[in-house]
Amino acid sequence: MNILITNDDGISAKGIRVLAEKILKNHNVIVVAPREQKSASSHSISINTPIKIREEKISGLNCRAYSVVGTPADCTQVGLSLLADDIDVVISGINRGVNSGIDILYSGTVSAAIEGAIYNVPSIAVSMEVDWDRHDEDYSKAANWVSKVLDLAEEKYLKNNVVLNINVPNIDEHHIKGLKVCKIGKSTYKTEYILLDEDDDKIYQTKGVRNEIEKDETDLYFLSQGYVTLTPLHFDFTNFKILDEVKGIFE
Repeated sequence: MNILITNDDGISAKGIRVLAEKILKNHNVIVVAPREQKSASSHSISINTPIKIREEKISGLNCRAYSVVGTPADCTQVGLSLLADDIDVVISGINRGVNSGIDILYSGTVSAAIEGAIYNVPSIAVSMEVDWDRHDEDYSKAANWVSKVLDLAEEKYLKNNVVLNINVPNIDEHHIKGLKVCKIGKSTYKTEYILLDEDDDKIYQTKGVRNEIEKDETDLYFLSQGYVTLTPLHFDFTNFKILDEVKGIFE
C-alpha cells in the first residue's frame, strides 16, 4: 500500500522515524510533517499565512520526505493533494505522549489523521505513553502494534471515513497484556497557574495534573492496566442519541 506518514511532533522527532522505518518494510511511504513542534494544534489550518514546503532527507529512511511550515492538518492535506498520488492510508505518529480521553480534541496527531478521513482516506493515529522526565523512550513497541493493526485493517477493516486511534502504554513490550477496543474516557485536569512576571501583562505558566481515572471501559482505564487501546473515531460530532429529542424541542 501507499502510506502517508505525518505527526505533530515535527519531522525531526524520533517517533516518526521509527514508525516510517517499520512501515517501509512492507509498504511505500512518503513522510510529510511539520518543520517544528506543533503539539496541541488540534485541527487548526493555515489560512492567513503561506504554507512553506521543503524536501528533507531523514537519516536511515529510503523514502521521500517533506517538512511543512504549517499545522499537522496542513501536512495531511499537502500530502494528499500536492505531493503524493493514490494514498491508501494516512498514519499520524508516533506521538510522544498518549492521546486518550478528551485529549483527542486538543491533539494535532489525531487531527492529522482525521484530516485524512475527511477526504475519504482510511487513517490511523498512534501515540505512546512516556516518562516526561526522560528522553530515552523506545518507540519500536508502538511501531510493532501499528504494523499489526495495519495488517489486520488491510485484510478486514479499511474504512475511508474512520480513524483508528491507538495508544500504547510505556511498559516493556512483553508486559503488555493485549489490545482493547474501547471508548474514550472523560479526562479532566486540575490546572495550576504560576505567575512568572507582572508588568502590563500578567504572565503565567500553566501546569495541569490529570484528575483521577474512573474504573470503567475506557481507553484511560485500560491504558492504566497495561493494555494497548484502540478507539474508532469519526469527525461527525453529532450526538445522534438526542437528535430527535432536540428536534422536537427546537424545530
